[in-house]
Amino acid sequence: MGSMKKKIYVGIGILLSLIVLFVGWITLQINGDKVLKNTYINEVNLGGLNKKQAKEKLEKNYKLENIEVKYLNEKWNIDSKEIDLSYDVDKTLEQAYNQNRETSFINNMTKTIKANFGKKNNIKIDINYDDKKLKKVIDNISKEINVEVKDAKLNVNSSSIDVVEGNSGLSVNTQESIKNIIRELQKGNKQEELVVTKIEPNIKKEQLEEVDTLLGSYSTTFNSSVSGRSRNINIAASKTSDILLMPDEVFSYNDHTGMRTVANGYKNAPVIVQGVVQEGIGGGVCQVSSTLYNSVLYAGLEIVNLKNHSIPSTYVPKGRDATVTDGGIDFVFKNNLKYPVYFKNYVSGNVVTCEIYGSSKDKQNIQISTSIDGVSVAPVKKVDDPTIPKGEEKNLEASRNGYTVSTYRLYVDNNGNVAKKEKVATSYYPKKQGVIAVGTMEPKKEEPKKDSQVPPIVPEIPNKPDEPNKPEEPNKLEKPEVVPDVPPEKPETLPEKPNKPEETAPQV
Repeated sequence: MGSMKKKIYVGIGILLSLIVLFVGWITLQINGDKVLKNTYINEVNLGGLNKKQAKEKLEKNYKLENIEVKYLNEKWNIDSKEIDLSYDVDKTLEQAYNQNRETSFINNMTKTIKANFGKKNNIKIDINYDDKKLKKVIDNISKEINVEVKDAKLNVNSSSIDVVEGNSGLSVNTQESIKNIIRELQKGNKQEELVVTKIEPNIKKEQLEEVDTLLGSYSTTFNSSVSGRSRNINIAASKTSDILLMPDEVFSYNDHTGMRTVANGYKNAPVIVQGVVQEGIGGGVCQVSSTLYNSVLYAGLEIVNLKNHSIPSTYVPKGRDATVTDGGIDFVFKNNLKYPVYFKNYVSGNVVTCEIYGSSKDKQNIQISTSIDGVSVAPVKKVDDPTIPKGEEKNLEASRNGYTVSTYRLYVDNNGNVAKKEKVATSYYPKKQGVIAVGTMEPKKEEPKKDSQVPPIVPEIPNKPDEPNKPEEPNKLEKPEVVPDVPPEKPETLPEKPNKPEETAPQV
């Protein structure tokens, strides 16, 4: 019994001694100057080396070289100096050296024990580079790879509608390509495939094969001498052209034209703001939306969202205009037909035309009519103006009557009869009060000048020759001298009254 206990005690002592020796051995590795065993920088094993030895080995295996990127059979070399590429050996070495020295004693011991039993510790080499310079290099390479995608289009002439086939596009994904290049460099690889995305066209030839006829068309005119408006009409017409709308798909005018900003190419031109015409960015886009609206009516498409202007437009009848605003009012419609429809817009001279093509199976005979349901006569306010002569008036603000207008779509059968009458919209144009200035200025009175008193002229009587004295007649009276009458001078003419000033209509 005693010998058995002795053996147990000896066994425990030996075990404890081994444990102490093992712990001591592990501790020596943790506190020593060597890199943890089985520590790899990619394929380079630094385990068991001191810092100096490890650094020399890293510098020997990681030397700056050109990077090779490729796509299919094409290859491009990127000079490491061009992108300020360098291997951060010191930082990488610190990470390797601190593998079993950074955390708690227990964690460090655990890592060291596992490494001694063959567990590999993989570390990526640290890389320094200029991201902007690398992006610039990849963007330049992309120019040789990228291919612009082209949608299939309709080639329309007076006699036929032909489908022009489009093509797929290619685009280098710069950000993803850079990520892959850096990842491979950290692994020690100097070659990487560029990430290139194939872009399919939105409109394909087979989608346009059913489009064989004109469903609706409308044209309006504009003043082409107003350069800003002409520019905006051209942009809006272009952005809403060559678009395929599939069945049940919705079209938003604002989504296609974008925000009316200078950055998007739009110019300054007259616009309507709260019932007043003033200068603003994008003037003219509403003429395109109104022209498109009328072609949509004739094509038989469903109106989803519509609002008229606050002032009747000059380019379309009342009840047939569609206004739009940035981030607010939008013109929206839906393809409620069985087949796709295709939009084609033209600007020629001072005429903008919107055409909608579709399948002859969806073709309908449609007419548009409007009725003025109510007219509200605008009031006129008169204000006194002491600067205008009394009796005269001047138009300061033109009045504008208000209107309520209903718009109808008439579906006509083969016999010319209206098979269906659809009320599309009710438009309200508010009235605007006019202002007239009434003159109150009294004319100035001027007193006429007094007549000049002219003394009568007494003519001289020539002396008669001496006659012999006659005896005086008794009891006769002497005759008085006769003086001829002299008419007085006419008074001076009074000054003429000033002419009335001409009334000038205010410019719009």
